[in-house]
Amino acid sequence: MQQAATKELYAYWDAIRNGRIAPCRFEIEPAKISQLLRDTFIAECSCLPAVRFRLAGTQVCHYFGRELRGIDFMSLWSLEDRNNISSTLDNIVNDGAVGHGSFIAVTESNREAVFEFALLPLIHTGSAINRILGAITAIDPPFWLGAEPLIAIELRDVGLHWPDGIPDFLVGSNAEAAHQARQRFRVVQGGLSSNNHK
Repeated sequence: MQQAATKELYAYWDAIRNGRIAPCRFEIEPAKISQLLRDTFIAECSCLPAVRFRLAGTQVCHYFGRELRGIDFMSLWSLEDRNNISSTLDNIVNDGAVGHGSFIAVTESNREAVFEFALLPLIHTGSAINRILGAITAIDPPFWLGAEPLIAIELRDVGLHWPDGIPDFLVGSNAEAAHQARQRFRVVQGGLSSNNHK
């Protein structure tokens, strides 16, 4: 997580989390992050692999040229990338990880822009993680960004961050469990399958 907006959202989320696996959805006070709202979204993830946008900031919707509320988050990704995103979401929902990475987005005229994203776990009801607080921010946004909608995105890299240093399920566990856990997730380095984008 390199972008200032992403770091600020993470710091706010972590402060509210206050050592728990995830904060409650209703603890998020929009007024406290008003300058970040246009780049953020909340998605429902109680029935994986379905992940539906519940709210999406104006800037995020503007990038894609449509209202994202009700849209399946997974539908934004190529078929090749969905397994990696799905695996990341599994670790977020089941283990309290924070997902982060970057992607390249392309317009119909083959213009491209690079974005950073972050996926932070939330609890809406009960004690299980069933919401995602996300951010999508442009890295060095080109002058044309927003003039034409993004029609395809391709994962560049994705990784996991553990807010407390280790996965929640490993607290108090042994080294063998830690070894098994490391086999459950990985960082994926990727790129465009074609170098023809301008």
